[in-house]
Amino acid sequence: MANVAVAPRPRDPAHQGFGLRLVGEIDGWAEVLSDFADFQRSQGLSDTTIRNRHSILRTLARDCGRGPMDVTASDLRKQVGREGISAGSRRTYRGAMIAFFSFLQEDGYRVDNPASKLPTVSAPRGVPRPFSQDQISAMIEGGAYRKTRAMILIGYFQGFRVSQIARVHADDLDLLEGTIRTVGKGAKVSTFPLHPVIKQLARSMPSQGWWFPARGERDGHIHGSSVTNLITLAKKRAGITDPHLTPHSLRHAFATDMIENGVDIRVIQELLAHSSLSTTQIYTGVSARRKREGILTLPARDVPARSNRGSSGAQVTTKL
Repeated sequence: MANVAVAPRPRDPAHQGFGLRLVGEIDGWAEVLSDFADFQRSQGLSDTTIRNRHSILRTLARDCGRGPMDVTASDLRKQVGREGISAGSRRTYRGAMIAFFSFLQEDGYRVDNPASKLPTVSAPRGVPRPFSQDQISAMIEGGAYRKTRAMILIGYFQGFRVSQIARVHADDLDLLEGTIRTVGKGAKVSTFPLHPVIKQLARSMPSQGWWFPARGERDGHIHGSSVTNLITLAKKRAGITDPHLTPHSLRHAFATDMIENGVDIRVIQELLAHSSLSTTQIYTGVSARRKREGILTLPARDVPARSNRGSSGAQVTTKL
């Protein structure tokens, strides 16, 4: 198997000409992606983020047909700029590539960073895409199995992401205190109030171990992708065809309905475990009812029916 010599770490001039890393031309991607995954775990990034970046980089490897040390800025621009992907996805791909090639440069695999030449991607501000109460009811009552119904309830009443739903453990719930513990983005551990519906649900769920154990794995739980697939199937069974509604829309509904009920947005920010209030605002839509009520707070006023130019008579007004 041919080996590719990779230049020394640029941050240490004393090593110029020495200590070259050798990466197999055939399995070079596997090796560096494994190292990159270890690096991301050391940063505390979630398994979901690591898997998503791995998928993006595997697609890059397949499409460009080059080893990781031979990828060019042109290869990256073609990948990010290909047709049929949204601006949000372009931004995600760009972020994954910048993170990966910055790691290769810092860790001495490459002296250059082709991702540094990628142009900035402008993506429109996200809009909330919540399920309605009727749609949630349709999913629960549309033939979904018991565990799928539980996933839908946790997604809506606790506002959990699919990765958090997948990891619910019996020990996470304190029924006496009325709390539930979860691990969010960046391995952040948070404890939230337990909604009464989920407290009642706990009576029918395992009192020990994972609520959603993986088949064939003694101590494991299912992946977030499995939660996504099951809730998506429940959505289809309910006859919901809107492509913009996803399992994550349960989290949007959680936030939007609280706004509708007058909950302060800072409280919602804490319940969603968002570090930025601007992120929370993406999740919290304003209902048509509240918009209508807002418009109607503006008082009516008298408006002349005619211009009355050159007229000495009394003005005729119309009440609007």
